[in-house]
Order: sequence, then structure tokens, then C-alpha cells
Amino acid sequence: MMDLNARLKKFKEAEYDVNKEKYEKIINQQNPHTLFITCCDSRIDVEKMMQADPGEVFHIRDIANIVPRERDPEGHIPIVSSIEYAVQVLEVENVVVCGHSNCGGCAALMHLDDYETSLPHTAHWLRQSLPLRDYVREKYSEESEAEQLVLLEKLNVFQQLVNLMTYGFVSEKVTAGTVKLTGLYFNIATGIVSVYGYDPEMKDLLEEIAEDVKAAPDVC
Repeated sequence: MMDLNARLKKFKEAEYDVNKEKYEKIINQQNPHTLFITCCDSRIDVEKMMQADPGEVFHIRDIANIVPRERDPEGHIPIVSSIEYAVQVLEVENVVVCGHSNCGGCAALMHLDDYETSLPHTAHWLRQSLPLRDYVREKYSEESEAEQLVLLEKLNVFQQLVNLMTYGFVSEKVTAGTVKLTGLYFNIATGIVSVYGYDPEMKDLLEEIAEDVKAAPDVC
């Protein structure tokens, strides 16, 4: 069994005490430059990926890095309030959505009926992205399921950028140029992190997916 106490002791001695001056600077306040929205997956080490020190990155983690749409906030207040706080109070400069390969959430989404009974809360959460799954199945019906899953993982990142823009406090700052939206896709097998900016090159794809979601009935 993992000895958590030993690890905490090692953190205090080998990390905190060695870098005490760094930690003293952030005792009274945080000033993160980036809101990083990613999956709960334990294989994603945000600080190492971003080469960041404590205090630089404000985190939101949830299964499959989903951002609830503005029309669906009532059941997802912890996520929405965290986005609001990061953008409005902490005034982050960047909002990042990071998806990844071998995503268990996206894999479950491909066969969501199998989880309705065994993992009802997880299934309820993932149901937000059913329109996107259906989009991938229809648009890429000739691809294998494994290839569809990779497409879903990547398009899921794009979809969350669209969802972020449904919030006025986000879209206003993006339009004003004070907040930059960025999508990332981390390939665990290669270490390559692909970057997708919110720019005209992806506009058509985002609008196409957004129209599919708008046409879909509310599911949450």
C-alpha cells in the first residue's frame, strides 16, 4: 500500500524546504496566468507539462475535460463557478482545455449504455457530450472504432472551447483580447502535445459541431 505519510514528509524536506523562498512568495495570494481545464486522469501532470511553479496554474479537473454549456449550469455549479472565479477574479490570461489519448471518459461515452447502471453519476456527466459522440459516429462512420475514439478525444477539446464561449464573461474577454483560448491534446504514448488555437482555421469545424449541439435536445 502507498505510504502517503512518507511521501508528504519527503515533499516537505526535499521540495518545500529546499524551495522555501519560492513558496513564501505565494503565501498570501495567488496570481495564476492560466486556467487549465483537463481530465481527472492521473497520467496528466499539469505542472510538469507546463513547466510551471506553484501559483502559476489554476486547475479544473473532471472526467473527459467537459465544460458545461451556459444553458446547463444548474447541476454543474462547481465547474462553472471555478471558471467564473478564474476569469473574473484571478483575471487569468489563458484558458486551456487539455484532452488526451486513451481517455477512459471518451471511451465510456462510445458505449454509454453499458455504464448507466454501474456508474450512473459518471454516465450522467458524460451525457453532455452525446451529441458530439453521435456527430463523430455519423461523420466518420467508415473509420474503425479506435479511430473514432481518437477523433472524439480531439474534437471533444474543440467542443469545450465552443462551450466556454457560451459564457458572456468569457466571450467578452476573448473578443477584447485579454483572454486567449487554447486547446491541447496530449498523446501519452509519444509525449507530444498538439496545440489548437481558437482562431479562424478551426472556425468552420467549431460552428458545424456547435450547430449539431444546438439542434440536440437538452440532456442534463
